[in-house]
Amino acid sequence: MLRSSQENISGGKRIVVIDRSKTIQIILYTCLRNAGHLVHTYNTPQEALHALTVIQDFVPDLIFLCVGYEQSAYDFISYVKSQTTYAHTRLVAMVLQEEKAHIQRTLNWSSVSYLVKPFEIQQALALVSAPASESTP
Repeated sequence: MLRSSQENISGGKRIVVIDRSKTIQIILYTCLRNAGHLVHTYNTPQEALHALTVIQDFVPDLIFLCVGYEQSAYDFISYVKSQTTYAHTRLVAMVLQEEKAHIQRTLNWSSVSYLVKPFEIQQALALVSAPASESTP
């Protein structure tokens, strides 16, 4: 885990960011933390899954997950969707513009939103504040 904010300002959401890019992790961590959210960052879906099973009292409201050519991201989404613990957790798949097939595959799961890289931080913040039914820009 790269970073974890320890305090949660009242009304903030619990957010997980999973991306191999340290730059993406730091940008999302900083902006979301400054907006009053509790943020945990991880390099891989496996690392995040391990942490979520160990820290059982931390159930995220929202997970930003980089979805690329690795099957582990899809396995992670399937796992989260299959667990009642995460029934209210929203997923945002971060994908590259060139990965249109992956965008389409990701969107086959219900309630998975997407964010195309490169993105503006305002787009990420809008996904955090949007109701679940309006979470795909």
